[in-house]
Amino acid sequence: MNESPLAALLALAAALLEAGAEPYRVEEAVERAGSGFHCGAVDVFVTPPGLFVTVEGPGGHETGVRRVRSRSTDLGRLASLNSLARAAEHGDVTPPECLQAIAGLKAQDSPYGLGTDLLAGAVACSAYAWFIGATHIEAVLAALGGMFTVVMRRHPTGRFAGRFFSLAVSGFAVGLVGIAGAALWRQNAGVIVAGGLIVLVPGLALTGVLRDLLAGDFLSAAAGGLEALTIAGALAAGAAVAVAAGIALGWT
Repeated sequence: MNESPLAALLALAAALLEAGAEPYRVEEAVERAGSGFHCGAVDVFVTPPGLFVTVEGPGGHETGVRRVRSRSTDLGRLASLNSLARAAEHGDVTPPECLQAIAGLKAQDSPYGLGTDLLAGAVACSAYAWFIGATHIEAVLAALGGMFTVVMRRHPTGRFAGRFFSLAVSGFAVGLVGIAGAALWRQNAGVIVAGGLIVLVPGLALTGVLRDLLAGDFLSAAAGGLEALTIAGALAAGAAVAVAAGIALGWT
């Protein structure tokens, strides 16, 4: 395995992106780690789909490219990676040790099991439903829809078509729950759908897009914005199909 500073910096940058770090934070962390690896100069260019890293060494400049196909939000792993970057900056970690630490973090299973994730999703969805004026029944139905979206989220796919389909299925399932609530208990289907899908809404991604726009990183902002719009569109399309089917069948 290549254990050069470039390989370590590429692995660190990709791991940070996969854990949910914003592109500008990835660039800062890699530049700091590169200074600790005694690289003459480090240039980093990060976008949500991938990144470029160039380092200056004794033999001249070396450039590496890394494609990032799947991203999530893992704050625990993100904190560990940031600590690793700081340790590298201070010279406490060598490139081989950095690569080994990153491999160990990737091999770790999530500390939260399916039951914990389902409970957290149910609480978040029902709380949001109550926040927008849901009744007790609507909040319970939103929690049920949220539990399904959590199950779908635990099995991500890196391919665009598969991810789009997964999000659309989540929207469709929550839409069916909303239609069932409207048909059986005369509840507000819109409130149920909004509550059930809130855990998949790309709010954090849109916040990062706004920051990139203000900082002048237009390419990162465009890529992140298109991804956020795709996620929102897939969720809306799935829910719309379910609601339209319910209306056509006279369920609401």
